[in-house]
Amino acid sequence: MSTPQRINIQYSIDFEELPAEVTKLYDKAIKQYGNINLPKLSKQNILSSSNVLLIDEARKALAKTDIMLSDAQSIINSYVEYELSLTRDAPQQEMTHPDQQNQVLQNENAS
Repeated sequence: MSTPQRINIQYSIDFEELPAEVTKLYDKAIKQYGNINLPKLSKQNILSSSNVLLIDEARKALAKTDIMLSDAQSIINSYVEYELSLTRDAPQQEMTHPDQQNQVLQNENAS
């Protein structure tokens, strides 16, 4: 069985749709995780070829879940960084704003 190819996609959504989109992705990961079959292996036949296949299937399912969770984490991380950038930029804007007001006042007084 070959490994399915993965492709990264990018698309835009409205800002208020972001929580629902991440929730949908996370719920899909939870469902995928719940479908993982990790059977108890018999100690007597632990080294059988059938166990190789069972373990391989479980690992692939776990990897698929991990990819989904990684996507959700990446989106959330980007959002958090965006929010932090807003708080970092706000004090800078406030500092430049009084200077601009002073310059306007100086120009008005010069007239």
